[in-house]
Amino acid sequence: MAVPQKDTEKIVDLLKKNIAANFAGSIWQSLMALIFIPIYIKFMGIEAWGLIGIFATLQVIFGLLDMGLSSTLNREMARLSVLPHKEQEMRDLVRTLEAIYWSVAVFVGITAVSLSPFIAHHWIKAGQLSGKTVEQSLLIMGFVIALQMPAGFYSGGLMGLQRQVLLNAITIIISTLRGAGAILILWLISPTIQAFFLWQIIISAINIFLLALFLWRRLPRGDNKAVFQKQLLKGIWRFTAGMSGIAVMGTILTQLDKVILSKMLSLEMFGYYMLASTVAISLGCFF
Repeated sequence: MAVPQKDTEKIVDLLKKNIAANFAGSIWQSLMALIFIPIYIKFMGIEAWGLIGIFATLQVIFGLLDMGLSSTLNREMARLSVLPHKEQEMRDLVRTLEAIYWSVAVFVGITAVSLSPFIAHHWIKAGQLSGKTVEQSLLIMGFVIALQMPAGFYSGGLMGLQRQVLLNAITIIISTLRGAGAILILWLISPTIQAFFLWQIIISAINIFLLALFLWRRLPRGDNKAVFQKQLLKGIWRFTAGMSGIAVMGTILTQLDKVILSKMLSLEMFGYYMLASTVAISLGCFF
């Protein structure tokens, strides 16, 4: 059955908007990184940037516990949104995966916090930063990682609903507040790595609130309240397992060097390594 020309034009127009929004979001985040990193280092020092690099590495590693749920929600929202009478199933699926995801996020937070003393005193080789400062920073990191994890989940849902313009608008606003706000905190309140990560907790909570709010508001209305439905997991577990396997391989390829070097190098040298790595990745978004 041929698709009407008007519908085809709408699909093409939506595709163009989504591509442009994704491109704008990626470029803006890269610009924020390139602009703000030198200022972070000026206020806090290169060792503090090394800790931020360790935070980014831990975030990716713990992200493996996503278990493909974000990609699964993306696919299922896109699939169900074009099928008739699937409104209630869409809402129940989001509620089901949301409950699982938040349980995982809490587990990740507890694990990261529990590991902070070991990582601070037996893994990281700090110089100017005291062991207490490193341990406190890692402790705060655990809360930040737990709060940031569900962002991928809610983003996957919005992408599946073809809300890339809205998602990237939120991304641009949050990335700007995350970077500019951190600089104001370091400048006006305290130029310490602890203050930096405390601001990340605040902005991450705002980000999660906005993403969750807009995802639930963009879902079609159902006949009943969204509830946890265990049987919905039976139809998606194979895809979820496959995406999880891909994520494991990707993480090994991209993070193994950082894990090894964070143990071998001093925190200062690791900071320089992460600086070069971040700049290279950010510049790669422009080509």
